[in-house]
Amino acid sequence: MLQVKNMNLFIGQQHILHDINLTIQSSGELIGIMGPNGAGKSSFIKSILGEFKATGFAFWNDKPIKQQLTQLTYIPQRNQLDLDFPITVKDSLITGYYQTSGWFRPMANEAYIKRDQLLSDLQLTDLKDKTLNQLSGGQLQRVLLAKALMKDSDLLCLDEPFVGIDFKSEEIMIQILRRLRSEGKLILIVHHDIHKAKAYFDRILLLNRSVKFFGSATEALSDENIKEVFLKEGVTL
Repeated sequence: MLQVKNMNLFIGQQHILHDINLTIQSSGELIGIMGPNGAGKSSFIKSILGEFKATGFAFWNDKPIKQQLTQLTYIPQRNQLDLDFPITVKDSLITGYYQTSGWFRPMANEAYIKRDQLLSDLQLTDLKDKTLNQLSGGQLQRVLLAKALMKDSDLLCLDEPFVGIDFKSEEIMIQILRRLRSEGKLILIVHHDIHKAKAYFDRILLLNRSVKFFGSATEALSDENIKEVFLKEGVTL
């Protein structure tokens, strides 16, 4: 179970997040986090994970998240990746493994098997020897997901994973995420495309500095909520 209590985030003089309170049972769900530009969606994820120093509390299964960060998975926006470092696709997945196991330890044979399976699942096998800067945006996003899945987490947080990628990559990724949901994982996804959200998410958190709505995708994206949360901000749908 994910619990966020009385979370507030200030950056400089700006009050980014206002009194966020949220409880999500971890029984296997895809949760969309949506709102207009500047609503604090990415800041909310980073505050949960402790990257931003928000006040309040964030718990995973009744323990502070900051005490169990190695057990959680965070996939940042693609533009935060350093593509100048000459690493191949297959070696990038290895670094995902070592982030959990600790560096300078021999890699277990099971980890190699898992890497190869993830390369296959995300249709990256033919690209495994390419360096990251040789990939398209969609291919790179699939690598980020595969790398993150080298560790087995019950809570996954993805920040705008579908921005600027091709249809094939998006379809491959959403199928993998649905499979993870069926395995009981809780998956939080910062997302902007209203037109696809109902098909992707079980529930949606509408956020604009504070929680505006949290419920089923159909209810969240009612005409009334879209008008209240998005159209008042001048967002083009």
